Amino acid sequence: MAGALDLLRPPAHRGPLIASGAVLVTVGVALEEIRLDEQLATGVHLAILAVSAAAMLALGLQARTEGGRPPAYQSVLLVSGLLLAAPALLTLADLLGADLSGDVPAGAFMWISLVLAGLALWPAATKGSAVCALIGALALGIAGLAFVKWSTDASSVTTYRWLLLALALAYGVVSLLLRGPAPRHSEQLVNAAGLAILALALTGLLGGLAGLLIPFVSGLEGSPLPNGWELVVLAAGCGLVAYGAVDRAPGPAYLGLANLAAFIAAAGASDEAKLLYWPLLLLALGLGVMVVGLRPRRPLPPEPAAYPSGTVPLASRTDEETTVRVRDDSPPRA
Repeated sequence: MAGALDLLRPPAHRGPLIASGAVLVTVGVALEEIRLDEQLATGVHLAILAVSAAAMLALGLQARTEGGRPPAYQSVLLVSGLLLAAPALLTLADLLGADLSGDVPAGAFMWISLVLAGLALWPAATKGSAVCALIGALALGIAGLAFVKWSTDASSVTTYRWLLLALALAYGVVSLLLRGPAPRHSEQLVNAAGLAILALALTGLLGGLAGLLIPFVSGLEGSPLPNGWELVVLAAGCGLVAYGAVDRAPGPAYLGLANLAAFIAAAGASDEAKLLYWPLLLLALGLGVMVVGLRPRRPLPPEPAAYPSGTVPLASRTDEETTVRVRDDSPPRA
């Protein structure tokens, strides 16, 4: 067993080469599954996907970290394994009797997402993989949506908008908790929150798009975003851009731009050819902030004068300058 594990431990100097080969294998398996979908039995498809996913994950988990952080090739191996594990779990559900020909059953989607979340969160916790933390968080969120559908059979788009908003807030809270001990994981949870808000925004752009975002829901029809939801998307977009600028994190910044683009598309879908209300409000707010930032600057107060020699307070003196005088109250010596 030890020898087999050693074979699955990629040498550090060959890690990028192995990772590039893993990407090609992942793409090749995906194409094989698409082209031979009807030619092979379900059990054969499951074996191909399961073995490929297990090999990729084993290679990724055996790689050694560098300075406490996973090397780039390790993240590539882990992501490749998770990308193959997802269709493997779907194939397993099909083999167990789930009808995947139409809408994916919510119950099957729930346990598939939970298993995928476990596979992703294990290397996130043990190997410090931030991208696996993102995948695991998204899988847990999808499992929560599937649970609501499975338990309540909810089909209103408003219900899922509230759920996506709750997911974004939960991701944000956990991100704050991880900001100190795991800053890279914290950033990825901010990305997860941005993706949840983006999914919320996309439910109002095109009719029927909500059904594509939530595949286990049947008959879910998208509807235009009301002003309150547009405000949520706008605030989230601005917050993500600000977070990315302050922390120099490109992921949240790009997701912020995507959310702002979705807000423009949703708010611009109105047929009203007037400035009321979003355009005028945003112009007034933006110009007001710029005026505050460019207001005339008052000259800074002059620096305080230096202390005269010998009058520096004790608390401001350096170790070399500190002089302590102690009064001797003992009786005089004879």
